[in-house]
Amino acid sequence: MNKHYIHTLLVIGIVILLTSCDKTIHQYPATDESIIYLELNADRTPPQYYKELTYDNNGEYTEAELDPILSDTYTPNERLSMRLITELYKIESIEDRIDKGVLIARRVITKDRLKEAPQDTLQFRVPTGIYRALTWADYTLKDDVTDWHFKTKALDVVEVDIDHKPRDNHHKNSAAGACNFSVGFDHSKSGAPTILSETRAIPTTNHVIPVHMERAVGRFRLWATDLQEFLNSGNQIENLRIKIIYKQYVSAGYNVDTETPNHFVQTRTMETTPTTIPGNGSVLLAYDYVLTSSDKEDHVLVDIFIYNEDKELNHYQNITIPLMRNHETVVKGPFLTKKIGSGNIGIDEDFDDEIVVVIPD
Repeated sequence: MNKHYIHTLLVIGIVILLTSCDKTIHQYPATDESIIYLELNADRTPPQYYKELTYDNNGEYTEAELDPILSDTYTPNERLSMRLITELYKIESIEDRIDKGVLIARRVITKDRLKEAPQDTLQFRVPTGIYRALTWADYTLKDDVTDWHFKTKALDVVEVDIDHKPRDNHHKNSAAGACNFSVGFDHSKSGAPTILSETRAIPTTNHVIPVHMERAVGRFRLWATDLQEFLNSGNQIENLRIKIIYKQYVSAGYNVDTETPNHFVQTRTMETTPTTIPGNGSVLLAYDYVLTSSDKEDHVLVDIFIYNEDKELNHYQNITIPLMRNHETVVKGPFLTKKIGSGNIGIDEDFDDEIVVVIPD
């Protein structure tokens, strides 16, 4: 057998071997699993304005709708990170709650506090079926995935840590979102998922499922409009201390699945100091974030006490503040110079058992 003949047989053998390998590589065993990518999108734009409550010198107020423009923005402290939590559940139908489903996976990651959406994309391998993804975003100490202001053992029972004292009330901010989708091979050989809503089914592109998160809270700000009169009387803004008492029941927990508050405390108190003087004769006395429903107006009932050093300067009782998710309500009036005892001012003698949450300077 000459060398040319041997070389020809060797080449033929290699070709047969490569052809056989290629056939083995591309003929995978039959499977009902698909790779999906959850794209996490936490909205970082400021809340839109909602309503304005304006108090007069007699303690009476008027309520007005505000134009839905964006309110003031803020920058989270550099010692913080954005934390993103994802829970993936298999359910029987999109009408089912997750407590009837099965938790498939839970992921907790951190990202830079200033990162815009999408903050990350997570990969999962899932079998044929219907799924709901729940997502939550908040702030934690830098690169730390443990709970900070919110307790997040499960996303249908997120709770506020009412003993936590953030240096900046803005760090109570949070966002939540959910998405339903199905995985099957009837219409796609690769098992590309389909996003499901109550009325539509939308095929995905490249197996990517965007999940959008918006604030789970409404924000209010309390402005005093009589700063100059207060200063002209020889007072100093640095000596002021503000106490806000939440009365009746105030939300302290949230269900991402139903998009509603689901835990309440009888009352709690927040203490803070003025933070912003915009130069228009007003001063921001206090502000806060309150967990709210996704589709309706909620309310909080508060008493507001203003102290000049240790002496009570003024207080307003039984102020009802309307709140809408991802919106800001403005409360303003001559709170610094209004005479104690006039209008709707007075001590609530029935108030007790308060839980104090102090916000340091």
